[in-house]
Amino acid sequence: MGLVRNYPRGNKELRGSFFATHGPQDTMRWFTDHGVELKTEDDGRVFPVTDNSASVVDCLLNEARRLGVSLQAGKAVSSASVTQHGKFVLKVEKCTADLVDYINANYVLVATGSSQQVWEGYSIAAQLGHSIISPVPSLFTFKVADKRLADLAGVTFPVVKAKLKLDGVQKNVPELTQTGPKLHTGGLSGPVVLRLSAWGARELHQCNYQGKLMVDFIPDIHIEDVKGILFRYKDQHAKHKVNNIFPMEFGLVKRFWRFLLEQSINGDMYWASMPNNHLSAIAVRLKQWMFDVVGKGQFKDEFVTAGGVPISEISLGTMESKKQPNLFFAGEVLNVDGVTGGFNFQNAWTGGYIAGTSIATLALTSNLKEPQSFFQLE
Repeated sequence: MGLVRNYPRGNKELRGSFFATHGPQDTMRWFTDHGVELKTEDDGRVFPVTDNSASVVDCLLNEARRLGVSLQAGKAVSSASVTQHGKFVLKVEKCTADLVDYINANYVLVATGSSQQVWEGYSIAAQLGHSIISPVPSLFTFKVADKRLADLAGVTFPVVKAKLKLDGVQKNVPELTQTGPKLHTGGLSGPVVLRLSAWGARELHQCNYQGKLMVDFIPDIHIEDVKGILFRYKDQHAKHKVNNIFPMEFGLVKRFWRFLLEQSINGDMYWASMPNNHLSAIAVRLKQWMFDVVGKGQFKDEFVTAGGVPISEISLGTMESKKQPNLFFAGEVLNVDGVTGGFNFQNAWTGGYIAGTSIATLALTSNLKEPQSFFQLE
């Protein structure tokens, strides 16, 4: 249950045996056994100790070569059809030349990601009888109207609580609230923003990425306690300037505190001169700072796609299509996407493992001995 909560699309369908078949520990063990040393961050995300994705890519390529897998780069599958005998015919075009080839296959696994090729995966799925849930971006940063936030680029917050209210969206949309780290990049980013963009991907697309984001910068402290701390500082540090000394209990960096003061009061004042209503205004801003969201990050900043082949059209126990026998799917071509932290990779690893195992079992059962009859679109 804990793992599936990280999938805005797929959290209901993936409950059960899907991840039990091949879960995070299985994935980590496989890479470790194949020479990729891993590390686990405090928030549970897993990376190669090299901090380089090439470590994973090289491992997979080396294993493919060891097993004699034929990798055909620079080609694209532009169409697919099924013969009256249930065999697949794939039209393969070379990307750099006007060359076309046709491949016959007993089984097809469509495993496209979020690159341009994902659209070819949707096309192949549709040609073979599947419906497609219109894809929209997920996991992206927020653009905000206040240009002054550019002065805070690089400032991070370990834990904030953010609530997103969208413009012009139907009232029955669930409240979009997330708690976690946040980063100022001239806009708003970090895990808490990316999670909001994932859970609200479709609604954000519907309202053209317009809305209001309320941020609580110190969610573990009640607003009345925040006011009390500020009033106490006024008494204890009366002879100090407000922009030079501030409550360490808030866990804020001086750069942000001074920015906050610039938006609220004259930060060159002494604590003794601070009216209590100004201190109350600072407390409210720390707990309920409202930002106008006016757009999302650029296309290159989008991590994954929400949409694709409906999971209802797939048998998750085998990853085989319910529409077309011997057609299999895995990864982001399906209408499954996760929040940041490796969950999209795990969906791909698990789906790929189940699909590959299913195809191998069918092939052995059918006594197939022609490796050229398999074709994977990826």
